[in-house]
Formats: sequence, C-alpha cells, structure tokens
Amino acid sequence: MTHPTTTTAPAAPAPAGAHVPGRRPDIQGLRGVAVLLVVAFHLWTDRVSGGVDVFFVLSAFLLTGTFARRVERGRPLAVREYWVRTFARLIGPMAVMLLAVLAAVLALFPPSRWEELLSHVWGSLSYVQNWVLAGQSVDYYAGNTAATTPLQHVWSLSVQGQVFLLWPLLLAGCALVARWAGLRFRTVSLAVFALVFAGSFAWSLAQTAGAPAWAYFSTVTRLWEFALGSLAALALLRPSRPQAGSRRSVPDAVRRPVGVALGWAGLAAIVATPFLIGADTRFPGTAALAPTVGAAAVLVGGALAPDAPLGAGRALTARPLLFFGDRAYGIYLWHWPLLIIYLLVTAREDVPAVDGLGVLAASVLLTRATAPLLAGWRALPGIRAGHGLRLTATALLVAVPLTGAHQYTVQRDPTAGVERTAQNYPGAAVLRGDVTEAPDVPIIPTGAEREHEWGDTGGACPPEDTPESLEGLGHCRVIAPDDGAAPARTVVVIGDSHAQQLLTPIHRAADAQGWTVISYLRMACRYAGGAQPADAECGEFNAAAGEAALAADPDAVVTIGTRSLPEAPHEMLVDGYEDGVRPFLDAGIPVLGFRDNPRFPFSMFACVETYGPDHHRCNPPRSESLLPENPLEEVAARHEDLHSIDLTDRLCTDTVCPGVIGNIQVYMDLDHVTSTYGETLAPDVESRMLEALNWPDRR
Repeated sequence: MTHPTTTTAPAAPAPAGAHVPGRRPDIQGLRGVAVLLVVAFHLWTDRVSGGVDVFFVLSAFLLTGTFARRVERGRPLAVREYWVRTFARLIGPMAVMLLAVLAAVLALFPPSRWEELLSHVWGSLSYVQNWVLAGQSVDYYAGNTAATTPLQHVWSLSVQGQVFLLWPLLLAGCALVARWAGLRFRTVSLAVFALVFAGSFAWSLAQTAGAPAWAYFSTVTRLWEFALGSLAALALLRPSRPQAGSRRSVPDAVRRPVGVALGWAGLAAIVATPFLIGADTRFPGTAALAPTVGAAAVLVGGALAPDAPLGAGRALTARPLLFFGDRAYGIYLWHWPLLIIYLLVTAREDVPAVDGLGVLAASVLLTRATAPLLAGWRALPGIRAGHGLRLTATALLVAVPLTGAHQYTVQRDPTAGVERTAQNYPGAAVLRGDVTEAPDVPIIPTGAEREHEWGDTGGACPPEDTPESLEGLGHCRVIAPDDGAAPARTVVVIGDSHAQQLLTPIHRAADAQGWTVISYLRMACRYAGGAQPADAECGEFNAAAGEAALAADPDAVVTIGTRSLPEAPHEMLVDGYEDGVRPFLDAGIPVLGFRDNPRFPFSMFACVETYGPDHHRCNPPRSESLLPENPLEEVAARHEDLHSIDLTDRLCTDTVCPGVIGNIQVYMDLDHVTSTYGETLAPDVESRMLEALNWPDRR
C-alpha cells in the first residue's frame, strides 16, 4: 500500500527511526502496523485484517492535507502534475512485481488459467483490478489457496489509484466553490466529504447485505473510508493566516489527555478488528468502522498530543514498526503473489509459522532488491527527463511482453488437432473395463467450456403442458422422440441441479429407447416429502412437482435419494425422502432413487487445473467421499417399487474418487458432474434403469 507524498515528506522513505522535520513518524509506524496485520492474517487465517482499510484512511488523510494546505496558502493545486508524479512513483515497484508474476504464470500455473490470470495483469497495470475481480464474481472470502489469483491483492491498490484521480478533482472543486461563494475552503470541503461519507456508507451497507462479493471490491462502497480520512485531515486544518485575536479553542490541558485517549482507543480498535470480526462476517459494511474510525482516531490523537510520553504515538515510533512502515508498499506488493506461488508449489492448504515468516522475509528482500533496479531505470538517459516519460516507459515495459503473452494464450487451443472421439476420451468406459488405457491427450472440458456443462435437459415444456402450480417455483423441461412417434415410455425426473446433470445420460437412454422424459427442476432443492426445507419455496416446489408428476401418470419417476456432504459423515439419506416418494409408490408408479455423487470441500475442476489429474489432492480416498454402504438401500428394501441405482463404481475406483477419468474432467466444480462425463455414463444409466424396471431393451 502507499500514500501520496506530502509537501513536507521526503521523496524517498527516511531511514527507520529517523525524524524528519514536519513529518509525523507515528503515521509511518501506523503504516507498519497495518501491513503486518494484512500479511499475518493473509498468511495464517481466512479473516479480514482491516489493515487495508487503515491504508485507505491514511491515503486520504495525507492527500487531503497536502491539497488543503496548498489552498490555504494560495498556492496552485497543480492537479495534473500531482497525477503524473504520483503514478510515476507508484508504477515502478508495481511493474517489477507484475513482470515477476507474468513469468510465474507462464512457468508454474496450468495453461488453462493463463487467459484469466493475464487479464488480471492487465487489470492491475491499468488500476482496474478491483472491477475485474468484481466482474468475475471472485469470492474474496475464499482466502489463500493455490486456485486464487496471485494478483487478487491489487484490488485495493486499484481502488486507491482511482481515488488518487478523483480526490484532487473534488478538492479543486471545493476550492472553486469556496472562492465563488465567499466561504472558507474548510467549510465547503467538510460538507462535501460528509456527503460522500454518508452516501457511500449507505450504499456500502446495502451492497454488503445484498451483494457482498461485489461490495468488497467496489470503489463506490469504499469511498466513505477515504472520506473519513479526509474529514480527519480537514478537522485538523488550521488557516495559514489566523484571524486577529484568534486562539486555540481547546486548552493544552484538555488536548493532551483527549489526544492520548483517542490514540490508544484507535490503535486498540485497529489491532482488535481481525480478532472480533468472524471469518463469515460480511465486509465492508459496519464491520469496517472499527479499523477506519480507529485509524482516524490515531491520526487525530497524534495531532492533539504529538509529544505525549504516554501516547500511542510513542509506541508507533518503535523501530520495528518504522522499519515495516518504510517498506509497507513493497511488502504489500510482494507478499500475496509469494504466498499463492508457495501454496501452488507445495500443494499445501495452510502455511506453517516458519514458512510464513519466510514469505514475509522474502517480501522485505524483494522490496529492497527492487529499489536499485528502479534507481537504475530512472537514471537512464531520457527517462530522468520527467515523470510523464518515466510513467509511460514503465507501463510499456510491462504492456509489451504482456501483449505477446496474451496473444499467445488467446490463439492457443490445447485440444486443437485432437479429435473428440470415444477412443481419445473414453471417460467412464475406463471404469467399465471397455478401455484398458486412455491415450495421452489434453483433458476436456476446458475452462472456457465449463459453463456449458450443466446437463442436457431438452427443450422447455409447451405452455399447455407446463403445470401452473410450478409457475415461479421451478422449470419444466421435456425430451421427446425425435421422429414424433408416440413414446414407448414416459419418465418424470424431479429434483435439483444433481437431477439436472443426470439428464444428460438419461437423454441418451431416452433417444435410444424412444422415451419421453419430463423434468421438474429447481436448483438447490432436493426432492423430499414431509420435512420442511430451509427454503420455504423449495417445499412449495416439491409439493407442486409431486402433484404434477402424479397427474402425468408416468411409467416411472426418477429422483436423487441421498445427499453427499463435503465433510464427515460424507453422505446422508435425503431428509423426508421416503415420505416424498410414497404417493408414487401408492399409485403403483415405480421410483428410481439414484445415489448422489461425491461432494468435495474444494473445486475439483480447479484442483485438476492447478495441480494436474494425478495429484493426490485431486484423487481423494473413496472412504472420505461417500459412506461405505448406500443409505438408500435400506429404504428400497421396504418398498417393492422403489429401486436404488448406484453409479459410484463409475465415479470412483475401489480406493479413490478421481477428478479425471478417461481424459474427462468428472466435476465442473465441487459437486456437479460435467455433461461431457455424463455422456460416457449413458450406457450404465440406460442398462441399470432397464434392469431395475424390468423394461425390455428396444434397440
């Protein structure tokens, strides 16, 4: 993280512990606290530290103070010069880090992730990474895993960069209004930033409640944090030419204890933030008040009691904090990509204490190593001519190789020239024993194809055949014989996305056998009976779907009878399942209860992309994926027309449940079977349905 240079701050960080006239060393120490919180909680927890929010307040405090003093002293604001100088200073370390990440992406990350990660390099270089992540619906709360982008942390730098563009314009506008209306600049500015604070905070509350992932990355939901820093700076602003007879409104006897109390209360709030906010707390919202108000309190308190021997400023000027504060920007830049690369290379899910300290040490070393590189770059003939030229040249230094890498990845098709035949992609045929060894070809489906893997459900039901009771609750889909002939059988499928994914092999069986298949689907709503699900509308859907299925008078009903779990006990019978299918059994309609597929505590698709199909993480033990015995068997034994169908032997070997079988990704995420793999399950689904129902094979 960084901050705009003030008129009294040195161009380069001062040596740790040094005192620079006009400079507040406690601010540098606060920066050290913030970066240590960020790094520690990124390395060893999945909690939000609040350190980034402290940086937001600090940035606005310093920026506003700089421009406000210029206005009070009648000096030109020089906004354009400020922009060029600031971004020329910021982009140098950023460029070195981005080039290192670009090299790591091409050398270490799977090719299937290249296009996505290169888009993050572009987003970081242009200071819009927060919007890139928001647009991709990235879950910040997923935390530190190898499947995370090594540039996720740049979202906050992007927000800061956007504020560095906006804030000078707001301050310049305040100066113009104050001059035009004959008001004090401080009065106008306080009103403007109070409005920004109120509007942004209200929007942040609404978005955090309704769209937390978007709210986390959005600039709009973060503006109030910057506005708070600006309000603190303006509250401390003194006119450069005091009016005659003016005096301090608060005597020293009051200022000092108030300043000490504010400083310690603010520092306590900052340090306590990550311990008081749970891992599942939505952020920013009201939760961000603790670190931001705490930072503002430290800043105001330090100004009220700058030399208090018992003040928080004394603790903040400790040499270790100043050391890390001087290097905060570089440490922040480097720690996250180092962490993600560490997790990728080691295939670990956590970071031991010693290894985490190593990441921190490496961040410090890379920060120091970057300095001579940048010094040499600035010393080149022509580059030192001006900030604008250096800014442009540095951006091009990253943009040129990035453009080449991007063109390569866009044009690259890993499956080009490979026919998608059953011989190259046997899938479940490997577990059936039809194929002894799959050829060495690229795995499918690719990352770009994943969103089209939700199952082949056929077309929408005609309006006249769509039950009115399902309106607004779920979807009705139909698969009918292509030749328009009367169906040999009618099958109804009821359930959620796991029933939908099963429709791919059922569709192939229906085409072969001349069936009509009607499906009633509602996502995240497993079909059950009397037990009331957490989602009241799911219960309404199940009741309506059950009635519609009875009215269709099918030859069989298909459901999912068990529910897999990502953790122990790994599997359970669907609550209320027996009551749910009883009306069909009472009506003499056979029911096929399919056993659920495994569900993992991580995305299996991402695991394969990240580590490869042979890694042990992507081949978890079968004993940790499902129960040893199918819990549906006991229920089926009580009902002659309830048949249990178990496809586990086509999803798992005797020992493991692989992420890839026969060159096909089995799962598109943590629990949904890809439609591509479902195609290869068609022979098993067809034969087991015919056998269970004692229907003749019409082929």
